[in-house]
Amino acid sequence: MGWFDRLFGSTLIARFRRKSRAPTDPDLLKIAKDRKGHISRKAVRDEYNRLVLEKYAQDKA
Repeated sequence: MGWFDRLFGSTLIARFRRKSRAPTDPDLLKIAKDRKGHISRKAVRDEYNRLVLEKYAQDKA
């Protein structure tokens, strides 16, 4: 790891360790893949995020 730290800096590694991921809702992910799976991963991710926001907006209302 010494050469990697010298080359990229230790802050790069710390930045990746800091990021935490939210748990994935498997039902919404399946819906997003069914709708946008043939286009791209980014389209699936965008559709999943839209579905999550829609779900939790209804829960708050």
